[in-house]
Amino acid sequence: MKEKIKELFAKLSRAEQLELIRELNSGIAAENPIVRINELSQEVYGQNIRFDISNVGDKHIPEIKVELITPWGIFESIGPNQRVAKSKAAESALKAAQTASVNSIYNEEF
Repeated sequence: MKEKIKELFAKLSRAEQLELIRELNSGIAAENPIVRINELSQEVYGQNIRFDISNVGDKHIPEIKVELITPWGIFESIGPNQRVAKSKAAESALKAAQTASVNSIYNEEF
């Protein structure tokens, strides 16, 4: 299947290839938890999120540690690269924000 996709992609003009790549990437960006968590932080608190990044692995097997700093807490994650570690930390922050939102609604009702 991948070979067929590559073959069809190669038949497209350069402009069509670039347009297709842009379209596919726009769908990915919408699902990015880092974008969602930053938007939430800006909407609710008027602040951007911040990342502190460090390498906790060795030269041969890198492990990237990320601390995501938000107005409602610090969320840590470790991954094989920055992208993975940042996404994991952002997902944790989103879960915490959703839990806090549910708890505040629950406390207001009772």
